[in-house]
Formats: sequence, C-alpha cells, structure tokens
Amino acid sequence: MSTPSTARMPRAQRRAQLLELATKVFTAKGFQSTSMDDIAAAAGVTKPVLYQHFDSKESLYVEVLDIIAASMIAEVRTIGEGTGDTMVRVRAGLHRFYEFVALDNSLRLFTGSEMISDAVQEKVVTVLDRMAVELAGVLTATRHIGAEESRVLGRGVIAVTQTTAQLLQAASDEAEREAILDTMTTSVVHGLTGFSPRADSPLAGVVLGADDASRPVSDA
Repeated sequence: MSTPSTARMPRAQRRAQLLELATKVFTAKGFQSTSMDDIAAAAGVTKPVLYQHFDSKESLYVEVLDIIAASMIAEVRTIGEGTGDTMVRVRAGLHRFYEFVALDNSLRLFTGSEMISDAVQEKVVTVLDRMAVELAGVLTATRHIGAEESRVLGRGVIAVTQTTAQLLQAASDEAEREAILDTMTTSVVHGLTGFSPRADSPLAGVVLGADDASRPVSDA
C-alpha cells in the first residue's frame, strides 16, 4: 500500500482520508490484528494525529462500519431495480452480498465471527436492522404483505443472506457455490414446498406438494 502525502490538509479532508484508509486496513486484517499504528502508517501520519480525529480504535471501527453499511444498504436498494422473476433477483441478491462482504474481505464485520465489544455488536445489529427495513420496502412493493410482517421477513432474509455468504466463502469450488446458491434461492423463494415431498414420509400429517417451478411468476 502506497504511503499518502503527509502534507497538511483541511481537517475534514484529513478525517475522510483516515476513514478511507482505516476501512481498507480493517477489512484486510480485521479488528484484532489492526493497530492504530498500522492505520497511521498507511495514512503517512503520526499516531497522535490519528488520535486528534478518533479517540480510540473502537470508535474508529464503528465509523468504518457506518461507511460499509451505507454501501450495503445501497446494494439492498438495487434488488428492487433488477429485472427477471423472483428467483433470478433473489439469487442475484444472495450472490452480490457474498461478493460484497466476502470477496472484499469484510465478511467478518457483519457475520459476528469477530467479537469486539457490546458497542460494536450493537452497531452491527443496527446496520442489519436498517438493511431489513430497506428489504422490507422491496418485499411490500411486490407482495401483499403488511409493514410489520415485511420487517420480520426482511430480518429473516438478511440472516439467510449472511449464512449463504459464509457457506459460499467456505465452498471448495465454483460448482459447489452454484449448488449452494440454487439451494438457498429455492429456500428463500419457495420455502420447504420448493423441494419435492417424499411419498414415504415417516411424519404424520399432510406434506404440502412442491411448487410448480414451470409456472409463470406474475407477481415477481
């Protein structure tokens, strides 16, 4: 990583620069493996200068989460702008989230794999709730779902999306990733009825039939 110029700049500009570089360092190394010295060195400033803008590594990290959150929420909004039926859009959304948080090395920031503090965890939950609200807007625009129902569904879909990203990250090859995407997309869109029922089910009661995947999706 190249060292930026140490020339004096307006306070707001310097702060924005420090946040941008801190975002890159945190996503590359994680919270625990990153020191304020690392961030100061990346910015070409002394640690006291860094502390003039941020009183602790944790407070800096929380602001970095806000920056990444803004981009993630923008990604959620694009789901409603996509073309194709529900299956196509959900699959694209699951894959894009994986690309955004896993391939950009920020999976650990929003999947709870790195415990830091109650304050940071509260920020993560707040961000995910904001994403759920945005997703709720997409759901209510395409379905007869109440506002509160859509919020609950939105939070549930966000949780599924997190799990999908983790599974895709752990997959051994592209074929396995494609299979994971197919399975999770079917689950999100059709639930258990998206999978064919067993004729010899050992459970009592009626097993609902699988959805007809060939029928047109008019309310996608």
